[in-house]
Amino acid sequence: MSPVKKTVADDDRESTEWRRGGRTVLFSAIGYGSAAVLFVLTASVFVKPTMQATGWSTSEVLVSPIAILLLTACGPLAGRIADQWGARRTIVTGLVPYIVMLVLFATLPINKFTFYGLAVAIGIVGSFAYMVPFNRAVASWFDKGAGKAFGLVGVGSAVTPLLAIPLVTLAIYNIGWQAGYLILAGFALLISMPAVLFGIKERPHDGEDVPVSRGSESAADLSTPLSVKAVLRTPRYWVFSSSIVAVTAATTAFIANLQPMLLDGGVSLAVATTVTTLFSVGMVIGRLGGGALLDIFPKHKVAVAVTILLVAALGALSMTVAGSVPIAITAIGVMLVAASSGAEADFGAYFLLKEYGRTNFGSLYATALAFSGIAGVSYPYVFSFIRDSTGSYFWATIAGAGALALGALAILIFGLTGPRGSTNSSDRTQSSTDRDTVSAV
Repeated sequence: MSPVKKTVADDDRESTEWRRGGRTVLFSAIGYGSAAVLFVLTASVFVKPTMQATGWSTSEVLVSPIAILLLTACGPLAGRIADQWGARRTIVTGLVPYIVMLVLFATLPINKFTFYGLAVAIGIVGSFAYMVPFNRAVASWFDKGAGKAFGLVGVGSAVTPLLAIPLVTLAIYNIGWQAGYLILAGFALLISMPAVLFGIKERPHDGEDVPVSRGSESAADLSTPLSVKAVLRTPRYWVFSSSIVAVTAATTAFIANLQPMLLDGGVSLAVATTVTTLFSVGMVIGRLGGGALLDIFPKHKVAVAVTILLVAALGALSMTVAGSVPIAITAIGVMLVAASSGAEADFGAYFLLKEYGRTNFGSLYATALAFSGIAGVSYPYVFSFIRDSTGSYFWATIAGAGALALGALAILIFGLTGPRGSTNSSDRTQSSTDRDTVSAV
């Protein structure tokens, strides 16, 4: 495979996108990383202090699966509203009650009713300040540089916890476990809200700019993109969505079980902890690298995605022999799986934008993520069940590698069943789009 030769016009188009939309990418990354995703990423810090304060069991204080399930399950509603209202208004609509819920978490006397009730409320309102609306804002500006743009937004969720987790931990162990939620509220109020209000800008009437590819239909029929209902009736959409589901299931299961998996393999606690931290590094590499490769090889994007996921599957298989091979091999395997997790987030946004256009991007992207959220909550328990039933993680690791391979197969089928000879809609209409954009900016 040889890199696609980029013309001067391509370079000009991408540089123009970054001049006009780069600000939105930067502040979307800041806003996303400081909003509802931070509640999930810091959840493990609260577990033991909450158990000690309440006397509840581990399963009773574990609210992150509830939040994850609702953040993704409510995504289609958030995406539809973002398509109609605009991303910025949607995000602010979610941020305000999300901040209120965090303050209530920190101040109300906690019993199981308020504890679970607030977790449910955060999952529902937080979906409006979660991944879909932020990517929707970025999608309104980008075509040629869409891969890198989506990747940079995701990096916000990897970088912000480096600051948030120490601050939350400090508050919990010096003031009390509920004080940690005030820190999260502060991130949302003082960082995410200003970033959204003053940093995110959407291109006016962007839904009219990029009509979707409709296969062999005439150019005259391309002025109106397919409706959400029409897309949801096409098998290809569900084939691609199944890839997101499979990869999310595998990577979340590895995240949840990685350290005990390594310890079961005979790796020491210190080494297992070190290798576990590499997962975050691998995710950042995957987000940036996956998006960049999609932009570099736009005509071979299916091959890029399939290759990354198959290599990640091989990395997952290497974990079946953790402890009996040099730790460097296991560490590489962990980073490959993590990179697939980061890259898959880019793949979902990128392929759906390229295939179906901007108009209904939020709704279609959120619907795919909703099913992946269910898989992401359930598959870690599948790993644990296999471990309890067989006494080892061997077959669980095989199942994870198989899910990654199935994700690659789904993307391959998606690519092979596409209309022949059709050109991406955004490429066909970019000249008129650029003229419209100049007048809109």
